[in-house]
Amino acid sequence: MSTPVHAMMTGSFTSDGLARFISLPAGYDSFEMINITDIGDAGATTQVMRAKGYSSLPAASAYLNLKTNGAATLAIESMITTAGFTFVADSGAEILTAPIAITGISQAASAVASSASPAVVGDVVRIYGTTAQLQSSGFDYTVTAVNPGVTQTLGYLNSSAFAAAATAGWMRIVVNAPRFYPRTRQITAITQAASAVVTMSVAHGFTVGQVVRVMVPAGWGMIEINGKLGTITAATASTITLDINSTAMTAFAHPTSAQAAVGIVLPLIVPVGEAAKSPYENLVDDASYNASATGIIVGTGVQTTGKLYQWIARRGLSV
Repeated sequence: MSTPVHAMMTGSFTSDGLARFISLPAGYDSFEMINITDIGDAGATTQVMRAKGYSSLPAASAYLNLKTNGAATLAIESMITTAGFTFVADSGAEILTAPIAITGISQAASAVASSASPAVVGDVVRIYGTTAQLQSSGFDYTVTAVNPGVTQTLGYLNSSAFAAAATAGWMRIVVNAPRFYPRTRQITAITQAASAVVTMSVAHGFTVGQVVRVMVPAGWGMIEINGKLGTITAATASTITLDINSTAMTAFAHPTSAQAAVGIVLPLIVPVGEAAKSPYENLVDDASYNASATGIIVGTGVQTTGKLYQWIARRGLSV
């Protein structure tokens, strides 16, 4: 004989139009959202009114109802396979969406990939299997601008000096956050300056005062900086300034596409743990800790900007 046991959690949020992570205990198997803002609205709009997902569905899938245009009723339920709900058992475990073909990556200060990817601004995408421009493969890049379903700007990849544009390849959206903070990041540029400025392929999350190690393997130029420790003295979303004088070092440069075809090791910024020092005073601001979580990613396709949504998460179990 078995006895059903059910658990339920609920909450709410106002959509800003961006994907969001809702933390839940492990094991929840269904999730539903209801648009509270537009109950009774009969206007000529078609916003998302209700959406639901199940852990057994593929990542980023969902069932949803839009509002009927011009009536206070729901349209027939539809299904999506991108930008829906993704159940995350461990945010540190790598989760990748299905591969999307790339038809090209430009030569530009901020490279532009052409693909039908549903990636939105702020998403991290992994590029691989490129035809030509192989030196852009293997990196994770933050998307900084989009023409939805047509192009995605890889804002922190400067491909203007590459010998050719990519003519094909693959892209997958990386929907997880690394398990540990601070995070190891991939380098795309380093300046020759009294205080070296390092650009990373994604929005990095480092803060002033943290100490990091610069890892630049052979083939990337500036091998003189390899292994050096530096304290972060300034930071933007994609760059950090280090107290390392790189003025006399060899210029940092991506290997050629032909060199990348043989095989390369990517350059990295590696946090070294609890090493922040005076004058930054907070000695534990960069101590490593486990930042992984369980929960659900609410994609952009199951919400409408500016609307208040109530959500309900359920778990069923027979004992």
